[in-house]
Amino acid sequence: MEHFTVEQWSDFARNIVSPEAAGEMQQHLRNGCNRCEQLFKTMKKVAGLAAQEASYEPPSESVHIAKALPGSAAAGVAKAPARDFMQLVLDTFSQPALAGARVALASSRQLLYRKEDCSIDIRLEHAAGSKEAILVGQVLQSGQQGRGVGSILVELMSGEKVIAGTATTSHGEFQFLFPPADHLQLCVVISSQNCFWIKIPPLETIPESGLVVND
Repeated sequence: MEHFTVEQWSDFARNIVSPEAAGEMQQHLRNGCNRCEQLFKTMKKVAGLAAQEASYEPPSESVHIAKALPGSAAAGVAKAPARDFMQLVLDTFSQPALAGARVALASSRQLLYRKEDCSIDIRLEHAAGSKEAILVGQVLQSGQQGRGVGSILVELMSGEKVIAGTATTSHGEFQFLFPPADHLQLCVVISSQNCFWIKIPPLETIPESGLVVND
């Protein structure tokens, strides 16, 4: 069974695919593809949150954090509270392969993390022959009452060292391009008193674009 991509499900959730494509994707869901059903549910939540964020005005505290980002990255050390790691609740690598099939097409690894009322979705990609990987993420829910998902500080770290940092868009989106490094983690600073952590799988577990053999 061929699967649709995250981008296609995102467009489907926002009703911007062609009628022909929509029909094919609806039939795919009716055929019982659990993997794509989970992706569609996630993208539907993203679309709903994006609609709510249209009129969101980020609080001054978040703007201050985002503006302070260059100084934080230059320091090379994160200044955050005790690490509170999020729980992995969805990993496309854990989805079973089709019975009797040893080869499956894979180009990315989708993971969904949750801690209390905070939810963060990330996608990891590794182009064949490339020494760098791509991480595309989205804060679906901040977990803080009255707090939207925009202007949230996100830092990519190796151990205690900050590799790169950015702030989420008004839709909670963020992205990193990064080389291999040990003990990769994400630090998501919801507020000065609330910080969540995510452990990034080792680079060798991120699928290269192409065929992956399943034992």
